[in-house]
Amino acid sequence: MADELLTVQRALDVLSLFSATEATWGVSDAARRLGLGTSQVHRIMATLAGRGFLVADKRTRMYRLGPALIGLGHLAAESDANRQIALPVLNRLAALVGRSAVFNVRQGSRYVLAAAADAPGDLRWELTLGRSYPWYGGAAGHAIFAFRPQEEIDALIASGFDESTETGPHDATTLHSLHTAVRERGFATSTGEVNPHVTSVAAPVISGSEITGCIAVLGVTHQVAATPELVGHLLAAAAELSEALSRTA
Repeated sequence: MADELLTVQRALDVLSLFSATEATWGVSDAARRLGLGTSQVHRIMATLAGRGFLVADKRTRMYRLGPALIGLGHLAAESDANRQIALPVLNRLAALVGRSAVFNVRQGSRYVLAAAADAPGDLRWELTLGRSYPWYGGAAGHAIFAFRPQEEIDALIASGFDESTETGPHDATTLHSLHTAVRERGFATSTGEVNPHVTSVAAPVISGSEITGCIAVLGVTHQVAATPELVGHLLAAAAELSEALSRTA
């Protein structure tokens, strides 16, 4: 049973590699990104293609997402229970701190915006639900991936930082330092790592027994800082959402 569950996890990790900026993947590149053997990844991709979850280009030997995911995607958008659970928490947090609050979830080597709430009178951000970001991008990524296994992080570091901004992390030393700080403080901060004008403060969210996402407060850099008051509200919201999600896990 353990081997079967691991195989399912690996298949989900493969699917999570695909994004708007990385729409096609070859077996070798996917294996390097995930830190797995090429034969194992080839078997997973071939199986997913056989069920319509991936489509293989016979000429380039590259894979893209398949039509079987379309119906699942529409269903998920209409019945995302986690989003419905998160929204009341986000609305309360946004009202308390006067800034936008978002809920992000991990998807393989990236994280995805799952829910968002703007504070009354705050600037309206272009927060697109379902948009994905690289694992090393911003406070949200640090708050989630600081708690992933070290061998996984080392494999991700080896794949590079192609999407990092000028102020974002570019090397292993910086990432390890950021992750250590998150584990010590219980929250992460970033300035300009995703948007050059935005500062974000994020805290991890636990579902069941695993950190699977985070809550973040974000805003124009000169208007957002990790003050004791803001961090207190943020950590309380993260604890509230963790408890709510764990009840449904």
